[in-house]
Amino acid sequence: MKYFFKLFSNKRFRITMSMLMRFVLQYWFLSRGKRFMSKERAEAKMKALFRKQAARYTKTAVELGGLLIKLGQHVSARIDILPKEYTDELSKLQDSVAPVATAEVILRMETELGRTVGESFAEFDHTPIAAASLGQVYKATLRTGEKVAVKVLRPGIERIIATDLDSLRIGLKFLGKKTKVGNLVDLDALYDEFYVVLSDELDYYKEGESAERIQLNFIANDEILVPKIYWDFTTHKVLTMEFLDGVKINELDRLDEWGIDRHKLAKNLYEIYMQQIIVDGFFHADPHPGNVLVQKDGTIALVDYGMMGSISEKMKNQIVALIMAVYLKDSKGAIDALFDLGFLRKNADVDVLSKSLTVLFEQIMGGKVQVDYLGDEAMLEEFREFLYSQPFQLPSNTTFLGKAAITVYGLCSALDKDFDFIENGKPYIEDIMTDDLKSSTFKNILGQGKQFLKGIIPSTKKFVSAIEKIDSGSLKVKLPSEFEERLIETQIRNTSRIVSTIIGAVLFITGAQWMGGQHQDVSPYLMALGGLMMLLQMRSKSSKMSRRAKRMQAMSTNAGMNKPKFHP
Repeated sequence: MKYFFKLFSNKRFRITMSMLMRFVLQYWFLSRGKRFMSKERAEAKMKALFRKQAARYTKTAVELGGLLIKLGQHVSARIDILPKEYTDELSKLQDSVAPVATAEVILRMETELGRTVGESFAEFDHTPIAAASLGQVYKATLRTGEKVAVKVLRPGIERIIATDLDSLRIGLKFLGKKTKVGNLVDLDALYDEFYVVLSDELDYYKEGESAERIQLNFIANDEILVPKIYWDFTTHKVLTMEFLDGVKINELDRLDEWGIDRHKLAKNLYEIYMQQIIVDGFFHADPHPGNVLVQKDGTIALVDYGMMGSISEKMKNQIVALIMAVYLKDSKGAIDALFDLGFLRKNADVDVLSKSLTVLFEQIMGGKVQVDYLGDEAMLEEFREFLYSQPFQLPSNTTFLGKAAITVYGLCSALDKDFDFIENGKPYIEDIMTDDLKSSTFKNILGQGKQFLKGIIPSTKKFVSAIEKIDSGSLKVKLPSEFEERLIETQIRNTSRIVSTIIGAVLFITGAQWMGGQHQDVSPYLMALGGLMMLLQMRSKSSKMSRRAKRMQAMSTNAGMNKPKFHP
């Protein structure tokens, strides 16, 4: 309690907490009063309150700066938590505040670098080219002649952030107790996620390492430019990097004036992010137009690596499984992938959700993928309502992924309204599937074969599902004991043949995939072994059918010999 009163003596804490408490109480009172209103009036009142609160938050965030701006940007992507009235308003928040006096910034920079501005730079422009909530950026020239951008953490920002984090933690606890949000969202996980992200953004040394990692991942790609980091002039609170010039990617008139092919530019940006997300599993999480610059030759310069996202190998495979399920309009496969990714809450009604997804797939992909429909405002609103009507959530580890994907989608659509996202994404999905086959060991061949048959040949799904039920014991039938013994023997033989056929098919496909690659010496043997296994099973089946036909013929003959004579 003593600590709380100490916090309350801080004016910034009081302003932030009073705003958050007022929001919660306003929502609480309106929720209690809804029972005396019609459904339409209650809904209109709630939307009006959300708009009013979002506007108040935006105004306060701009005035105070610091964490409030970052928090507003962060939760603006959480359409599973906040209503449309909030996300629309918060998405307008610009990470721009009144700059700190340059003299204070230079003092911090010189303290960090251990040398004066004159000793570090031949030229230093005292007017900041960017002023954000956490830091300011200046243009300078090194004594060796390189043009650089110097990013310095705002003096005193650590104290401001500490106060704001206390406000956020207390506000979230109050929100969880006084509203139903705590039942739908893990507020502690939300806080932890934001804390980790913010800690990374306050460490410029880590930002420099992220930039170099992206640079290494795209070392063979001439379509992207990542700024070079000058480590001799970089600390945890000062970052010196190559100055990259260009125009914002959404300045379409300037791009047209330069004669840049907008379709190619959209394709390059999309492929850059597909590689980061699907292949590398490490991506730039804040691709707003100010961070995506275009040079006169059409090269994309990606700047500001403070906000990064990462994807595990398991999660990459789950994303691919979800994409394939959507493409095949397989609602059950989509639900399995959504559960694995953490997008569905535990109380999800699978049967109802499956039917809803089937209807949604038919609307979005009536025969083929209708990309234009995805950009339609009515469809987006319909999708939002669908999201709220079902037990969906956005896991903390996918917030940045969703935000980056939506931003890139908007940029590519603005550059080329006819841009085909599905067609341009196919090569990356195919590469993942190929890599999965190449990396399979013999121990996992059976599992890979089943998944291959499930994903590529939908007609085998029920067949494989039946095998799995028999193997697991979940499929039970009451049979006479003698017949049951014969059935078990037959099942064992059939299962053995099926497994051998699947293994042979996977070996043959793996060998074919390796043709022309680094394992091309092994590929002919794999193909031969796989083909031989399938051929033996075919011959076995053919021989069995031949023996069965002979038995049937013999039975027919015997039946004719023993047929009783007709007596008139």
